[in-house]
Amino acid sequence: MNLPVISYHLNEMYSCFRKLGDIAQSFLDKKHTNDLQTFVNVSLAETWEEQGEGVEEHVIKQRAEDWGDKVPEQVAVLVAGVDVQDDRLEVEILGVGRDLEQWSVDYQTLQGDPSSPAVWEHLDSVLFAEYETHDGRLLNIRSTAIDTGGHHTQATYRYIKAREGRRVFGIKGIGGEGKPLVGRPSRNNIGKIHLFPVGSDTAKEAVFGHLRITDPGPGYCHFPIDRPDEYFEQLTAERRVTRYVRGHAKRQWVKKRARNEALDVRCYALAALSISGINVNTIADKMLAQSKAEKTESGEQTQDVRRRMQRKRPGGFVNNWRV
Repeated sequence: MNLPVISYHLNEMYSCFRKLGDIAQSFLDKKHTNDLQTFVNVSLAETWEEQGEGVEEHVIKQRAEDWGDKVPEQVAVLVAGVDVQDDRLEVEILGVGRDLEQWSVDYQTLQGDPSSPAVWEHLDSVLFAEYETHDGRLLNIRSTAIDTGGHHTQATYRYIKAREGRRVFGIKGIGGEGKPLVGRPSRNNIGKIHLFPVGSDTAKEAVFGHLRITDPGPGYCHFPIDRPDEYFEQLTAERRVTRYVRGHAKRQWVKKRARNEALDVRCYALAALSISGINVNTIADKMLAQSKAEKTESGEQTQDVRRRMQRKRPGGFVNNWRV
């Protein structure tokens, strides 16, 4: 018969073997080496709780806007990020305007087994559709990045291989600080696709940097009014904390909750934009010039019609009568 084991923990101040002066000196030593976590865990017998840097989901949700069922007219380019899960694909279509202002145009969960073709056919219908803007333009998705690091790597490779010519690219996350957002691609993989390394930490820093911007304009993130709470919880599901390993500070991203797909696909969408090499501001300039030209042409046509109407004198006895 196994008897229950009773355990307890006490901090060192209750110990008969440690003097208060020694405990105080230990605190000063750990503080000097930026390793207070060890002092809290060992000497105080308490859990070290790192606050970290992040964004609260309710703050982001408060920004939600009602822009209807069409793409906002400020959007110059559409890109997409795709995450492959065991039973579904997660997709975000991101609209990008001048100075990296962003609109979450659509977010879809495509249910289905990625080892079968049906869910990939569904993805085709999303990625290769046309999206109409409020000012009447039809936009296509210019670049898509799909994560290949899941449990269906070979199926993902096959899908990408057949569509690289349509600007669908494979990516693989690389952890660690200081990595570029997107590195040079390699074909040294089973699928023989152009596989782009993506700095996961760098991408998350970029996303959270944008989320912290509070005023519409450069880098600001817009969200639609009908987006569910779960999306915002996933988007803000991680925080960056500083941990001390042998006295050296190391920044890491840790989860606040289990699901974080919305954050991942936003990172992938930014990677897709980087891979495309598109200069969004150049396209925005062309849009503006075209809009001005159309307004000028429309104004000239209106004035021409008015001049013709003025030249044409109305008939009738009164108007045709001469003295």
